[in-house]
Amino acid sequence: MPGKPYQSKLQPFYDFIRECRAKRWSYAQIAHALGAEHGLRVSANTVFSFVKVRTKGRRQFVLPSKTVETEQASAVDTKHAQEFFQPTSPTIQNNEPKKRSYNLGL
Repeated sequence: MPGKPYQSKLQPFYDFIRECRAKRWSYAQIAHALGAEHGLRVSANTVFSFVKVRTKGRRQFVLPSKTVETEQASAVDTKHAQEFFQPTSPTIQNNEPKKRSYNLGL
């Protein structure tokens, strides 16, 4: 293949973009900073695409650590769940209405 493979114009600013994202800057703020500090005109979408392509894997969703309130709430929920899933007594309930005996006068 003749020529050089495609390389993003943002590649030289990889570390700058990474630091800005670590500071929780928006993509629009990063695009503006690149224009103001480095004279590079890019859109926020370009910065987003650059970051997205270079992220590895998916973001993992992590549950927050338990607090005292959630531990108490989970203890109550566990009690209700145990009561709900307890087997019922072995008696069989008949839900059919009682039939009247017919008075035929015989």
